[in-house]
Amino acid sequence: MFSLPTRIALASLAMAPLALALPARAAESAPQKADLSAFLGRWTIDPARTKMGRNGPNGDNILRATTFTFEFLQGRKAITMNVYAAWPQTAPTRTMPLIADGKAYPCPGPNPCLTAGGTVADQTYSWHQVDNHALARLFYVKGKLFDISTLSVAADGQTMTLISWDPATPEYQNIQVFGKQP
Repeated sequence: MFSLPTRIALASLAMAPLALALPARAAESAPQKADLSAFLGRWTIDPARTKMGRNGPNGDNILRATTFTFEFLQGRKAITMNVYAAWPQTAPTRTMPLIADGKAYPCPGPNPCLTAGGTVADQTYSWHQVDNHALARLFYVKGKLFDISTLSVAADGQTMTLISWDPATPEYQNIQVFGKQP
């Protein structure tokens, strides 16, 4: 049997065609079709369970901060995703609406949505809902697909896993595991 990191990597590779096919289905998928409340709250990275490997076996695959945090807040019209490079800090490093309708949105700025890959003006992103506990996020730089990520919340609601990869090298991935905070 495969180890847990290997099983996660294989599962995310299996999801790659789904993530790539989602933009074609955007016209069919109109507004959010299901409840995304499983994502709400604050999620802090678990360095012991996180495996950074997106840059390949010889790449610079480091975890930048052991307190990297996502915060998903319910707004009037959409969920807002705040990203904190380190927790706590007075304001998010970057913020973006989570509207899982498959449409591309410009990065709201002032900071880029991605820490690599062009300026804020160069970047767009789209969210695609797989089900109540799974999302795909696609990032584009100057209109070209640059990054694919899947975010999933475990059935117990206490663990969120983010798997991201470059479409040119899907075999190399970051597998980031987050624990839900009180």
